Amino acid sequence: MTVENNTYIYLSNGFYFGFISNGFLYSHNGICLGWLEGKFVWDLEGKFRGTIAELGGNKYILKQRFGLSPISRPARGPVASITPASPAPNIKPVNLPVEVVDAFTS
Repeated sequence: MTVENNTYIYLSNGFYFGFISNGFLYSHNGICLGWLEGKFVWDLEGKFRGTIAELGGNKYILKQRFGLSPISRPARGPVASITPASPAPNIKPVNLPVEVVDAFTS
């Protein structure tokens, strides 16, 4: 399956990380990493990974460095991989506030 209208996700260093499609988060190469509940992102094991944030018109998944994470959710079974129509280009890096970090690099 190819996805045409993606919500692209970036890391704070400007690198394209992946995309959101139909309520699921996929890596840049189409592997399902988790799902969304509103602005919250969970990995497939049910562990809270972070919150969708928009900075400068681009979307990131960020996690509070010093906060408590919500209680884990039940794991979700394997979700089929999909192929994005075309990868997003990398963008200019952003400076994150001290209290947050990229959710998938820490």
